[in-house]
Amino acid sequence: MTLHQPLPMPTSGKINQPGVYALPIEVYHGQPTVGPSISSSGLRTIWQQSPAHYYVDSALNPNRAPGEDRPAFAVGRLAHKLLLEGTDGLAEEFVTRPEQWSDWRTKEARVWRDEQVLAGKTVITDADLAAVTGMAESLATHPLVEQGILDGFVERSLLWQDAKTGVWLKSRPDVIPNSSGLFADLKTTASVADDELARSLASYGYHMQAALVGMASEAVLGRPMEEFALVWVEKAPPHCVRVTVLTGADIERGRMQLRSAIDQFARCLDTGRWPGPGGDRADAEYLELPAWAATRIDRELELQAAEANDNHSHPKAA
Repeated sequence: MTLHQPLPMPTSGKINQPGVYALPIEVYHGQPTVGPSISSSGLRTIWQQSPAHYYVDSALNPNRAPGEDRPAFAVGRLAHKLLLEGTDGLAEEFVTRPEQWSDWRTKEARVWRDEQVLAGKTVITDADLAAVTGMAESLATHPLVEQGILDGFVERSLLWQDAKTGVWLKSRPDVIPNSSGLFADLKTTASVADDELARSLASYGYHMQAALVGMASEAVLGRPMEEFALVWVEKAPPHCVRVTVLTGADIERGRMQLRSAIDQFARCLDTGRWPGPGGDRADAEYLELPAWAATRIDRELELQAAEANDNHSHPKAA
């Protein structure tokens, strides 16, 4: 097997062996394996929120509500398509809202939009296309992009079983490098300023995503991931670009978080229970003020007490 020739789907319709597969994104986000599977986003939800928050929107939940396709999702898909794959096949997947409608308030506009969605198209606006085109132009001039940091195989899914629990894991890197151990993932952001990137890394758990890519590379490709780069591009002009590489310490931290989340996922599958942030506790818990709030209140009480003592020691003249 090579990356040029991903494994075909089994005739049963369910993947039963580890490998590299060319799966449509909707299949990947479903349950494509013979046993329950989970991706980086699911494991991050379990870690950052709870198993209950993961399960409610999971394909494992037969009663989940239909997902809402928000405008941001459409722009994200367009960015992924245009920035990583180019314009080939763009018209088959995306359609631009006609100029006669500036929104979806009229019945005619909504009917047209729903027809496009039923036909499998993603509806975008001229503004969406202009923004992503600006991002593409800015990316193309960055030295590391010119050198090929985003070159490789796209639309490839890596699936394998966890050696400890047996649950299926899945990873879908933006780009799988041809032969090197440098993986890169494209991220759109409001700003590439230091503090914004640091917040995004912590909030979205991208180090956990990177750690799972590393696990996938070892388990499926048989080669270690040497580095994981995040290629950031601003969504609005001037569409500045920055390339950052995650530290080994953060990726190892992500591996430990993944281990905990995978074990939780396996336990939930075994028990059929998907607890919330409080776990399975049946008793009440103490809830304390955070240290910063307690310190602020105590300081204010001390100031008021000191002021009261001062007024008592020096009463105002009648």
